[in-house]
Amino acid sequence: MLNSPKGLLTGGAFRLALIAAISAAGWATTSFGEETPALTEQQKIVHVLNRLGFGPRPGDVERVQKMGLDAYIQQQLNPQSIDDSAADAAVAPMDTLTASSPHLMQAYFAGIRQFIEDQRASGDMEDMKLRYGIDPAKGSTPSQAAAPSHKAKPTLADLAKKDELRCVGELQEAKLERAVLSERQLNEVMVDFWSNHFNIDIRKNQCRVLKTADDRDVIRPHVLGKFRDLLAASAHSPAMLVYLDNSQNSVARERSAIEKKMIDMYVEKNLGAVGKGQIPDKEGPNENYGREILELHTLGVDGGYTQKDVQEVARCFSGWGLDGTGGKFQFRPIRHDDGEKLVLGEVIPAGGGMKDGEKVLDILCKHPSTAKFISRKLCQRFVGDEPPAELVDRVAHVFSSSDGDIRAVVESIVTSPEFFSTAAYRSKVKSPFEYAVSAVRATGGQFINPPEPWGKVRCTIEGAATIGYGNDKLSSQKRKSLNWSVFEMGEPLFAFTAPTGYPEVSSKWVSPGALIDRLNFAMALTEQNINDVRFDSAKLLDGVDTDQPKAVIDRLTDSLLHGQMTDSTRKTLESQALPQEGAGGTVNVAKLTALILGSPEFQRR
Repeated sequence: MLNSPKGLLTGGAFRLALIAAISAAGWATTSFGEETPALTEQQKIVHVLNRLGFGPRPGDVERVQKMGLDAYIQQQLNPQSIDDSAADAAVAPMDTLTASSPHLMQAYFAGIRQFIEDQRASGDMEDMKLRYGIDPAKGSTPSQAAAPSHKAKPTLADLAKKDELRCVGELQEAKLERAVLSERQLNEVMVDFWSNHFNIDIRKNQCRVLKTADDRDVIRPHVLGKFRDLLAASAHSPAMLVYLDNSQNSVARERSAIEKKMIDMYVEKNLGAVGKGQIPDKEGPNENYGREILELHTLGVDGGYTQKDVQEVARCFSGWGLDGTGGKFQFRPIRHDDGEKLVLGEVIPAGGGMKDGEKVLDILCKHPSTAKFISRKLCQRFVGDEPPAELVDRVAHVFSSSDGDIRAVVESIVTSPEFFSTAAYRSKVKSPFEYAVSAVRATGGQFINPPEPWGKVRCTIEGAATIGYGNDKLSSQKRKSLNWSVFEMGEPLFAFTAPTGYPEVSSKWVSPGALIDRLNFAMALTEQNINDVRFDSAKLLDGVDTDQPKAVIDRLTDSLLHGQMTDSTRKTLESQALPQEGAGGTVNVAKLTALILGSPEFQRR
């Protein structure tokens, strides 16, 4: 954990003193309901920029002050009115973002076939069995299983064309660039929120290629729309159907001889292996999606449902899956349980077919537990880890009375007295993603993308490493990308295993190890060792000479923290990171900037 970039916090005593001091500055916050002074106008602006976005860039506070805080909030609530051409231009070269699911699925199966061929050539097929549950030897001829052959290393052109891996890296890169560059900051915050709420781990099977369409067609178009539309889009999402196994959910049945033959042909064509005997002849119910749509997507764990409801919901969604190789939603009536169901006390008549699932969506979206669960989770994101019950109740009323209008719900939160309270101000600890993005924004960082094919190659390598191919080699590089820095701080993008997603309770991110990792990142950023981001430290100093230590720390505190530094943190920085009075010398601006970025004041939003 202490393998630091060159130049980081030299001296164990200094490092320990700094960590002790900024820890002493406190992660505890004011409780809601305590009598405290009201936020100043500047504090309100900083608060809004930290909560409705990923933190202020140089000049943002002044810009919002000029246009008016209320006007800025309304502008963010209506992102379609905001010109976002700069962010759009930045992600335009990432062509897998607009690629069709059939194209990416073809690339996925091509990658598997190549892997099988490599396994056969090497004579080592155990990895294939573990990774895909398929034994290539069953499809081998004597010639195929012969002595291992030498395989040439892939060229740069080969790596750039591996769309089944590159799409993962480009999805991650686009998320970061949009978060940093987009003028539609609230929109990107909501994309992050709903992507986490409807979590999909891209490391599971076809999810690596199906998540692209999920992000583009399911999450992004609905982040401030009606919750019913968003939930339905997720329920129809092939990525979600694969991730939560609903593509395997069927009425108990035995496959026909024709189906078995088609499956064998499918496996042989797409995987280059014999399918006979490897796919079960029978299929039946799978309750995974039925459980998670109740527990995680709508009602919440204490939402009033029973195990019987889980089973009945699973029956309603039986037959919801995807076509073979196209990665598109498909309902197969032959796999649907068409009997009568009882969900949360409501009878769903027999013979409804695909409408059974749609009926469940209606029931869940109108349920008071859904209004409460979603409202509380949004209050956690925008207000505090333990939001006031009175606020949650008011917001839940807005959810129910507006038919699940997400924009109205968010507006009711971010214009509430609780949102603008001292207890909410800087009370949330930033996730690694939020921390990295806000650091780039605060320093005025710009993305420096390499010429092609290097940009595509980098995304292929990082996409592969996220899935688990060669990440040990990637992490050993001294110059890292912003994406891989977020990975190493503990939040690999689109790669959280559990369907819960990353925690909304931000205190989960606080630990001594996390603090060290963040200091390492901050120093790498300020020493220009993040290979796709650059910033000009001279602009942060705004003409202040580096031989004036007190003036330098004043200026950096102003530009990075907007004057909000505790006496404890400042005292430690002055004694440990600045030249002492009478000693002469100049300030190491990179180090001091990194230490300010590592302070609790910056790590909180």
